[in-house]
Amino acid sequence: MNGALPAARACADETARLDGGRVEVAQHTRLHLLGHLTPPAPVPGALRTATADDVDLVAAWFGAFMADADEQAGRPRGTSAHETPDHAELLRRIRDGRVWFWTDESGAPVHLTAANPTSFGVARVGPVYTPPEQRGRGWAGNAVAEVGRLLAAEGARVCLFTDQANPVSNRLYARLGFRPVVDMANLTLGD
Repeated sequence: MNGALPAARACADETARLDGGRVEVAQHTRLHLLGHLTPPAPVPGALRTATADDVDLVAAWFGAFMADADEQAGRPRGTSAHETPDHAELLRRIRDGRVWFWTDESGAPVHLTAANPTSFGVARVGPVYTPPEQRGRGWAGNAVAEVGRLLAAEGARVCLFTDQANPVSNRLYARLGFRPVVDMANLTLGD
């Protein structure tokens, strides 16, 4: 079960009571909404929209995102349930202009930020992925800020989810101007 607290927990507890199981928290997440964007210190490089020629790299980085996020949050890699979109879905997102790379000064991709299409006036950013060897250089902050600007310019309210156990992403998004809206949880029902 996944949802806003405390309602998701109440639903899971009642389901467990009826079925005789127990509820465990798999992951605490938090929904954030971009308020006033505070751009980070500029870094070399630029944001560019992914193309169909990039689909293999996009697939690899989408696939690596959750395992790396688990590790950053102190969980074993692969603990969190996550499905990488299939090739056709990734191509659709790319063709819709909803996948971006931050590229370094040579033009090489060093970071990926994606967003869902705007729905009901809201666009959700994610995943946000930087390969381990590229971390700590400001790529993610600059990419998310630029994507946030683009989405806001389209008239969208910009949001994203964070894993509450990942202090790196939570600090970054707070510095950029994302504010907590609601705590969520991924809950599992077991025996």
